[in-house]
Amino acid sequence: MRLSLAIAIALCASTSASNGEPVRTSASGHDYELSCNSNGYILRSKAPVSRFIGQGANTQVLRRTEVIYLGRSCDAYSEVLGGGGWCWANGGFIVDLDGERLGFPRQELLCVEENYYDLGLDCRCE
Repeated sequence: MRLSLAIAIALCASTSASNGEPVRTSASGHDYELSCNSNGYILRSKAPVSRFIGQGANTQVLRRTEVIYLGRSCDAYSEVLGGGGWCWANGGFIVDLDGERLGFPRQELLCVEENYYDLGLDCRCE
């Protein structure tokens, strides 16, 4: 019983970042810390993310901590991937940034402690 309790506590602890912010995991397996402000949601990768930028011989691999901003008006922005939009899907949310689609299946965006309950509620995927 004690072992089961210890495992349950460890699993619960692994779903939050070290600073107490909730973690969201992309379909690609990257972990992002979730925070909010009056403009929307902020996803900050916990570890560097590798992205291929460019085409053909000009392709570069950028490895850095990634920050994705999801605005309350359904807009999205990343310094590396550019601008786009985001929406709620059936069972998660999707971020589309200049041809790159990031899925976050079976996860919600919610910042209860900051009292931001209405951020992007109208952002529905079609």
